[in-house]
Amino acid sequence: MPVQQYVHRNDMVCGSTIGPITAAKLGISTVDVGAPQLAMHSARELMGSADAELYTSAMTAFLEG
Repeated sequence: MPVQQYVHRNDMVCGSTIGPITAAKLGISTVDVGAPQLAMHSARELMGSADAELYTSAMTAFLEG
């Protein structure tokens, strides 16, 4: 499964989505996985047409354990 790695700088403000909030409360390394959409992301952070199927496959494999 292809992935994109991203690390946010501590000295810059980031979004207040559930990922950063949960990570701050847990105190352990976390992974924020989701499907970008225009309602919450800029046009530079959208999924490609092939990404929807890859995302579905990844979530299905994870949930089936």
